[in-house]
Amino acid sequence: MRTVLKLSLSVAFVVAGFSSNAQIGDLLAPFDCRKHAEWFHEEPVEDNVVIPYRRGFSASIADVIEAIDTAEAWKTWSSVQNYTFGKDRGAMAMITDLDALHPYFRDKIKQLVIDCRAKGIELAIVESYRTHAKQNEYKTMGKKYTNSGAGRSKHQYGLAIDVVPIVDSVAVWDNVALWRKVGVTGEKLGLRWGGRWRKPYDPGHFEWTGGLTSKHLTAGILPSVPQTDYPCLEEDLQMLRKYWKEWEVTQSAMTRR
Repeated sequence: MRTVLKLSLSVAFVVAGFSSNAQIGDLLAPFDCRKHAEWFHEEPVEDNVVIPYRRGFSASIADVIEAIDTAEAWKTWSSVQNYTFGKDRGAMAMITDLDALHPYFRDKIKQLVIDCRAKGIELAIVESYRTHAKQNEYKTMGKKYTNSGAGRSKHQYGLAIDVVPIVDSVAVWDNVALWRKVGVTGEKLGLRWGGRWRKPYDPGHFEWTGGLTSKHLTAGILPSVPQTDYPCLEEDLQMLRKYWKEWEVTQSAMTRR
């Protein structure tokens, strides 16, 4: 009888241990806005309402948003300096982080990189989001760099990117056949390719605006995307604008030195 009792208690402790570890694992898992988006979209709720989050844990909406919004995240965005890819791109750093892009466009670029790699082509990100200050710098460098002033480039809205193929660890800018393979791959994803342009010819440039023009973008209108695929788009864009502003302040300060 004692043996059976001991065995039963042992089994109970093991089960309890697994259950506890599972709850802790769930609690410490990263918060996935898309996965839990139904909490925020099923029905209106008050800011002071407490929403059940995990068993034995609750969080208010403000707490959840605060946890997601990392105020200093923009400082971790990757960037490169002039001549990193063998060309004069001005004195200001170029932001290369894909997290700096509009979420829908970001996913398109990730797929472009994957599709090119499947064809044996490695792409490097030359520049993703671009500040108004950086755009002005290009404008002063002449028409071979850009025809667009600050606020007129899709880069300023996270809807454009510059890439370059890498062969044997070297950026390859002048291989027309290679660029065509990259360009066609991007076009199949619904992206607009700068290799189709004449002035300036810009084969490393891809953009997407969902049919909107620069006039729409400067007016604060961004392209619409399927809500079912991006349920947290507004929250994401709100944070992006905040981070873009921080970069803008930093690079604008450089122009005043």
